[in-house]
Amino acid sequence: MRCIMKIWTRKYSYFSDPFGAKGCWQIALLLIGLMFLSACGTAPPDAILNKAGQSAIVFVKENSRDGNNNNAMKSNRDEFHEGSDLFLLSPVAPTGELKNLTYQYTTEGKTNPRDFGAAADPEVSFDGTKILFSMKESRQSKWHLYEMNVDGSDLLQLTDADADDMDPIYLPNGQIMFASTRPGIVDEYERRASPLLHVADRGADGRLINVRCVSFNQSHDTNPIVHSSGKIIYSRWEHLGNPNKFPLFVMNPDGSRVFVLYGNHSPTQSGSRVFLEPRELSDGGIVCSVMERNSRFEGGAIAIIDISKSDDNLEFISPDTSPFVTRNGSQAIFKTPHPILDPSASNDRREKILCAMSPFPVNMDDEEEAVDYGIYVMDKDGQNLRLIYNDPDFNEIDPVPIAPRDELPGGLPQVIPTSPEIAQGLANNQQTGIFFDGNVYDRSPNDRQMRPSPDFVNKDGSLGQAKWLRILEAVGMPISRSQRGGPIGNTNLEKQRVVGYAPIRSDGSFSVEVPANRSLHMQTLDENGMMLVNQITWVQVMPGEQRLCTGCHDSHDRDRIIEDLEVQLDKSVRNTAQNRMYESGFHNAVNVMTHSAARTDTVDFFDKFNVNRTNTVQAALERNCVSCHNTASPAGGLRLENLASDLSNVDEPTSVYDILTENDGYTTARGQQRDYVTDDGARRSPLMWVMFGRQLNDDSNEDYRQLSYDHTQLWDKDANGLIAPFLPGNADLLMMIEWIDAGTQYSNTILSDNQ
Repeated sequence: MRCIMKIWTRKYSYFSDPFGAKGCWQIALLLIGLMFLSACGTAPPDAILNKAGQSAIVFVKENSRDGNNNNAMKSNRDEFHEGSDLFLLSPVAPTGELKNLTYQYTTEGKTNPRDFGAAADPEVSFDGTKILFSMKESRQSKWHLYEMNVDGSDLLQLTDADADDMDPIYLPNGQIMFASTRPGIVDEYERRASPLLHVADRGADGRLINVRCVSFNQSHDTNPIVHSSGKIIYSRWEHLGNPNKFPLFVMNPDGSRVFVLYGNHSPTQSGSRVFLEPRELSDGGIVCSVMERNSRFEGGAIAIIDISKSDDNLEFISPDTSPFVTRNGSQAIFKTPHPILDPSASNDRREKILCAMSPFPVNMDDEEEAVDYGIYVMDKDGQNLRLIYNDPDFNEIDPVPIAPRDELPGGLPQVIPTSPEIAQGLANNQQTGIFFDGNVYDRSPNDRQMRPSPDFVNKDGSLGQAKWLRILEAVGMPISRSQRGGPIGNTNLEKQRVVGYAPIRSDGSFSVEVPANRSLHMQTLDENGMMLVNQITWVQVMPGEQRLCTGCHDSHDRDRIIEDLEVQLDKSVRNTAQNRMYESGFHNAVNVMTHSAARTDTVDFFDKFNVNRTNTVQAALERNCVSCHNTASPAGGLRLENLASDLSNVDEPTSVYDILTENDGYTTARGQQRDYVTDDGARRSPLMWVMFGRQLNDDSNEDYRQLSYDHTQLWDKDANGLIAPFLPGNADLLMMIEWIDAGTQYSNTILSDNQ
């Protein structure tokens, strides 16, 4: 009883204004607490979950009351709290019996708290008899996966890799999925080890074997669940360039058909909202926590999402005072929701939500603000919030009911078998997969990028503004700082390389064979080989996967359109609704890596680790431009030749790089100042206007300033007298275009251990 009482007797700052604007919610919490206190000891146990199959929960009692400054961008690896354990509460009531399931592994026999371990991420097996979780035996060890009976007996260690394995879930085919730092890369923003999703088989001894990465993001993929449809829904840190948010993604358990589910472009007001900890509701929808990237204490609101809809449909069920960013004046923050069923309740009150909740701010004896999460339950509409358990010395989070899956919302998940193409690709160690896209012009405008026109008339008289497809691949940043190479430079985009090219056919379709198991993104290009639209999410294909797409950044209606696509016996693709064939199909996919301009190297502006490299932008400038734009007498005041001082500090870009990418060095015909190059693309970069002798993003040409020297004579022309990007003599020009369109990075190369 001590643990229940202390939450209401501790002096919290949120009682300081009981009759102000926040008083009603605070008084309600106090009354709830007093109701529980009056029931303790003599009254029968709370019957919220005390019924067949739902008489217990497992949760984490996290030792994070002091120094808990975590935000939504951190994984377990970055928020270790020694002395955190899994607890079993049975029955689920303030008077229930509490049992520590992991103390003997994390703490017992240890005297120095820095040697204590921690347990996290509980998940219950489909039959309700096992608990799968992650645990560190000490601060110095890695997170590994474990399994035990629900009473804590028969502990089995499942993994022991030199990496952090976390967030495990059971899959209906008998496999285990989990997040792991095994790929050895850091995220694109804060440079912390990135956990990505993996699947593994169970060996004869129950341990995990045949571990395979199935998500290829460059930042965190976390919080996976298996939906009743058999699909995996998870939270993904999206940060390819300017986007920086955590939408929900969906994929098949084998890693195929990865796509955004909710929160990338909608809700429209999303900004930096973070959607974490999804769980399935009875109707197939999702309940999750919603916060912002920098929400303190990794807490916010609880919301319901109808995932069948593509438009805004976020329904908040926690009180209006629940914040996205915690700040003074907020009364409570929530996290880790889990739906349950109450068969004894009326139909409109049958489904309820377990969750962690803390009054906020909590004043710990006049020290800085903190949180005190406890386990609560509320109706699906957020009404009737009731306390289940709180120990004010700990934060209680991640409540999971001990029950067979068919007695919980969503029920038992279906099994989605691995497609024959992927099964064969894995068996044969195939290195590629195929993307088919029906129409690049059929795209959503939500990302605020341009919409190329199929009726655009090109300089050669052909129709269709999108002529080419460029495939780029992420160059993952190693955990070891010594291997990260030169600085990124003046850009929000990270290291990447050009893989290759393919044509976009006249009907707007393309079919491309690309590297499997990589973080890829695509750019549609104009007739000059310059970017029109930049895909701002990492995509992937599994080995052998034949993936159907329906347009760049399309909405959820894509599922309906994909149902209209029928792959024929000869691997061509037919649209059954429109009764037409696409010019592209799986039968004539273009291997982008065999294109004449495909690359195996990276495009770097300059490489101070190898100053004699000939495949850098600076080397191209030396070959074509420095004779006029030299240090002694720079034409037009533009110096493109390195200074001796540029070769010194390897951690700084060269002065030429800075001249081109900042300081507004170009004067337009209208007297405005712009950078010579911009990470908005080559079409918008005056350096390329100069090379082509005209403004490239606007036919009015009103910003291009005519020069005395005709720079177009530097490049080879096609039969129409036009500069063609893929002519062999224009390799240096294409490299400059690629450098700009990839994001104007100074360095894209990483170093090996011996460099």
